Amino acid sequence: MVLAGWQHNSKLELTFDKAEQRSIKLEQSYKLLDTWKRRSDDLLYSMIPKTVADRLRGGNSSLTTCESFDSVTIMFCDLVGINSTTVEDAMDLVSSMNEVFSCIDELMDKYHVYKVETVGQIYMAASGAPERTKTHAEDMADLSLDMIHNIKSLRMPSGGHVEVRIGIHSGSTVAGVVGIKVPRYCFFGDTVNTASRMQSTSLAGHVHISSVTRDLLPQDRYVVTSRGFVQVKGKGDMETFWLFPSTH
Repeated sequence: MVLAGWQHNSKLELTFDKAEQRSIKLEQSYKLLDTWKRRSDDLLYSMIPKTVADRLRGGNSSLTTCESFDSVTIMFCDLVGINSTTVEDAMDLVSSMNEVFSCIDELMDKYHVYKVETVGQIYMAASGAPERTKTHAEDMADLSLDMIHNIKSLRMPSGGHVEVRIGIHSGSTVAGVVGIKVPRYCFFGDTVNTASRMQSTSLAGHVHISSVTRDLLPQDRYVVTSRGFVQVKGKGDMETFWLFPSTH
């Protein structure tokens, strides 16, 4: 009987050990699942704003994400002073773009600004959508001036320096999720086109803004000087302005 009892206890201990091991493996599986879920969420939120992504995950179709916004501010910037005529130049270009765009990404977190996309050497951002805010022009102006200041101090992998030229315009726009395999939150309308023109006619190390954006900015926080009239494709002659930080 003693031997039988000992064998019974041994079986119970073995069963308990196996159950404990299964419990540990199950817990590890849950932790791994949670880790991959967070990574999946981070990837989704890098392509689509969180508020919009949550609506899609809730069962809404992408068509329901399409909204019109009466007043937003759009910014485009591109890198100046680097090109790629050789393989070595191309490698330097990619390294420089990564350095600059990583700097801008970090600055985004300080303001109510959404990174829309990067295409080649051009970086696009928006403020006032999908989260509506009355200070979208100020937020974008502050971000842009910070970009000019911070990027000047960056040392590129090649040892040189790089500058950006920035263009900003404010107005109405339509935004929504486009695509299925690689969904993106995109902006459409004349405001986007005009902001792009502000960037393409800007100068290195400068923030070029339209009169609409200027009128939305508080006069005591910035220095705004007229550039005069600029020929803008599809718009004709437009009076535009340079934006500088306040000297106070």
